[in-house]
Amino acid sequence: GAAVSAMAAQNIGAGRWDRISRITGYGISYLLAITGAMVVVILIFHEALLALFLSHNQAVIDAAWNMQLLASWSFMLFGCTMILFGVMRANGVVVAPLLILVFTLFAVRLGFYYLAYPRIGADALWLSFPVGSAVSLTLAALVYWQGGWREAKLMVPMHEEECREAVHSETEPAGRIAPTG
Repeated sequence: GAAVSAMAAQNIGAGRWDRISRITGYGISYLLAITGAMVVVILIFHEALLALFLSHNQAVIDAAWNMQLLASWSFMLFGCTMILFGVMRANGVVVAPLLILVFTLFAVRLGFYYLAYPRIGADALWLSFPVGSAVSLTLAALVYWQGGWREAKLMVPMHEEECREAVHSETEPAGRIAPTG
């Protein structure tokens, strides 16, 4: 997400908006491939990996395996959300991503937990992660595709004469006439 944000910021600064969607797509593709591979490895080798942290207590390993099955794949959804937010932040849009994350953390995750706990028990806690991540991704995608974030301006462009004056005031005139070195 940080790398995508930096690439997007550089291209936004250069006025190359035509590259932004491609950068976002590549970022999401890499995230899904790398994070997906990690989740698959963790799920395939769950017994050995969990035993590293939980000893060989089978009851605890079974409980942890259930948690992994319910929640681990939500990292891919949340990662996609972070990439979309990173691209928006590259253009100075920070309020919408913040509000979406606050809403999904408190209203969606906690709301899902409290509503689902009476029916499914402790699994409601672990299922609240993918539910919250799915809602975050949906809202992030809506804001991204709506496109209003592209209209934000980070700073007011400097007038040409003001720019020329600033350049001349910051240089040493003699240095330009008779450069040394």
